[in-house]
Amino acid sequence: MCSGREENRSGSENRKRYPRVYSRVSEAERIKIESDAAAHGLSVGSYLRWLAIDRPETRAVRRPLADVQLLAQIKGQVGKLGGNIHQLLRLANRGEFLWTEELAVAAKEVSDFLATARDLLRRA
Repeated sequence: MCSGREENRSGSENRKRYPRVYSRVSEAERIKIESDAAAHGLSVGSYLRWLAIDRPETRAVRRPLADVQLLAQIKGQVGKLGGNIHQLLRLANRGEFLWTEELAVAAKEVSDFLATARDLLRRA
């Protein structure tokens, strides 16, 4: 069942491929380039393209800034804990609220989250 093509090949044969430009740098130069790229919220390749060309034809790959990433993590945790608390409040409104292990676990999660969030926000 050989059709002249490699069976294990993946990807499209019609995909446009762009040439690559390589350059050797010292370790100190690499660290400086990476830190400058991170400060602009870009990948290294996008940052170098941005420096070299007035109007790059390929799109810039944006990296989320550390603050944005931290806020996204906090938002996700708040959503998870808020859902758990909402379920417990619904039980309380129906009169089915009892101090159970689930409530103790939820209270511990809230306490741990607040401690972690405070610590992360102090560092940022």
